[in-house]
Amino acid sequence: MTHSSLRPMDAFDPTEPAILYDRVSGTIITWTADQADDYRQASRPRGDGTVVWKAYVFDGWGNVMGG
Repeated sequence: MTHSSLRPMDAFDPTEPAILYDRVSGTIITWTADQADDYRQASRPRGDGTVVWKAYVFDGWGNVMGG
């Protein structure tokens, strides 16, 4: 995981707003839940705890407001 304040991807709810860390670009992505259905169908968890979706490799998430 990239930072101790980020939660593991297996606890991510794509229907809720969040921030996601993309390991490929090294940036934070703002998640608005507009693509929750696609994420549920097309994302692939990996053995290292990351999730591959489209061109992203997410390895942690957090609440938008930091809570």
